[in-house]
Amino acid sequence: MNWELDHVFLATPDLARVERALSDIGLKFNRHVVHQGQGTANACCVFQNAFFEVLGIHDVDELKSELVHPLALYERIQWAATGACPLGLCYRALDGNLDVAGLPFESWYYKPTYIPSGAGIPIVTPRRALTEPLIFLSADPNRRTNLQEAAARYGENRTLTGVTLRRPSAAAPLSDGVRWFENQGLLSIEDGTSYSIELEWDHGREGSCRRFNDDIPLVLRW
Repeated sequence: MNWELDHVFLATPDLARVERALSDIGLKFNRHVVHQGQGTANACCVFQNAFFEVLGIHDVDELKSELVHPLALYERIQWAATGACPLGLCYRALDGNLDVAGLPFESWYYKPTYIPSGAGIPIVTPRRALTEPLIFLSADPNRRTNLQEAAARYGENRTLTGVTLRRPSAAAPLSDGVRWFENQGLLSIEDGTSYSIELEWDHGREGSCRRFNDDIPLVLRW
């Protein structure tokens, strides 16, 4: 089973402020969604092959519900106070055939109310693993085509070509599933002093880089 990155999220307690800060340097947030029953809302930048999502609070009661609790989304959003990892990555199966039983790592199903009844999202990161990125899976065979069509509508021609995640060296060891994606070359994980993520577009061919303040743990290269 072959995989590619579908999207990356950065959780924040102030979605509007982070969206403004990133819009000021030219990112185009062309999609906004409320996740009913999960208590979150997002702002998304769609690219040719993937998208970047800023994730924030919509309804605190839903966010703290028993359903959402295993994902630790509340703690991830409030990362500055909780010390949780505010980052997540979704990978899609290229053939659209997601056989969870055949995966070389353990996973579990999250079944939010905003997806069809009976369906679930396979989660790779163990429940309540606060110091790890939240890795989950998609089996939509049309996802890349849909992203390319959306990018064309929005006039976006950039491609996401690299993702590097940094985490405190003292953080708990990574679980087998998260480590598997790193070992496959689908994600780079480095030791750092805090959590952050670096995104690279078009192999950084323009030689540009933008770092933000500590409250937006993000580095962009293009």
